[in-house]
Amino acid sequence: MEREIDRRFGAVSAVTQALYRSVVVKREPSLKAKLSIYWSIYDPTLTFGHKLWVVDLLLLH
Repeated sequence: MEREIDRRFGAVSAVTQALYRSVVVKREPSLKAKLSIYWSIYDPTLTFGHKLWVVDLLLLH
């Protein structure tokens, strides 16, 4: 499981770098657009991106 978590964080890091170079650094996108990207991609991926985390959450209830 630890290896899977590390793999996912690596994937998020790669996407973050790509988006940073193409979107965040440029001044054209508004803050609203940047926040929309964050809340639609990063937050769900980090929160619910691993199938075992969903199972663990179900077992907690």
